[in-house]
Amino acid sequence: MPSDDSPKPRHRQEVLHLRRQRAGFSHFGRRLGLTADLKISVIFSSFNGASRRLQQMLDSMLGQNLPADQWELIAVNNNSEDETQQLLDQYTEKLPMVVVNHARPGKSGAMNAALAIARGALIVFTDDDIEADANWLSSIAECAEVNPDYGVVGGRILPNWEHYPHGDPLLDWIPMGSTFAIADQESSGPCDPTKIWGPNTTVRRELLGSTVRFREDIGPLPGGLFAMGEDTEIVTRLSRNGVKTYRCAEAIVHHWIPASSVTEAWVQKRGERLGYGMPALFAETIPKGVRIGGVPLRTWIESANWAVRAALLYPLPRSKKRFWAIWKYYYMRGYRAGLRRYAPAGNHSGRLVQEVVR
Repeated sequence: MPSDDSPKPRHRQEVLHLRRQRAGFSHFGRRLGLTADLKISVIFSSFNGASRRLQQMLDSMLGQNLPADQWELIAVNNNSEDETQQLLDQYTEKLPMVVVNHARPGKSGAMNAALAIARGALIVFTDDDIEADANWLSSIAECAEVNPDYGVVGGRILPNWEHYPHGDPLLDWIPMGSTFAIADQESSGPCDPTKIWGPNTTVRRELLGSTVRFREDIGPLPGGLFAMGEDTEIVTRLSRNGVKTYRCAEAIVHHWIPASSVTEAWVQKRGERLGYGMPALFAETIPKGVRIGGVPLRTWIESANWAVRAALLYPLPRSKKRFWAIWKYYYMRGYRAGLRRYAPAGNHSGRLVQEVVR
């Protein structure tokens, strides 16, 4: 792989011409004496983040105890329509930050644009609605240093509730990982790659090279149904190629959970997005055999089973059984659509897809 000093005219030209993209790095960088050798590049994408939690996220980056000459923050303004650009510009004088403008909607494409210019030995993926503990980046750097055989490191992700739903049994029913990207295990050590979530994912840059990138056909898009799991997909792809994954419990971020998301209806509809992405993430689990309307017969049978259960339980009072029947109904609806989108051929083999929980 070329060194960081090798010319990259296309990427550098893009950086120079995008609106104020390098302003923050050039001013802040000269003050701190930044070099080409950085420990960490933190990457995130924001669509209308100024209207939500972007400022709180940036404030938490100001409090990092890792020296500012050892890391950079690459913020991608992904076609925002609010004051996101202005807010990012304000923080370029306070943080070692580069701002990239990526006009085409889609988080995965925006993250790939940031990867093209990242210089850190460790690439940390996160979201614009987290708040990081002060030792977040220093813990990641230390964990990666003492565990050199592990190529991917996932930190803890704790909920940051807008309004904690006291007394609501829904919290005991929700699959917190796949719903809110919560990973709250308190111990460090080797871990399942599917339990490393986007707001706190670190990958050694050498493993990404110039070719391993996010799939741009999955991941958040404004409006409509999209496939969740762009973070799971890239980590799982690395794992399948022999890269080992590790949980660093000391590296903590707090993920914003708005009150509007803590309802049965919202969580159940999110199951549809999860199901939609499953054929793209785990093609080997797609049932084989006869297809009807592009969907395996076994999937139709399972879908009908959950549709009947949901219909029977819907009029009844709230319960865990009722919640999960409706959740699975939406999940299977998304899964069928995902099969048509990502796996239209009938040559797949495997077992029935199971829901992703906790």
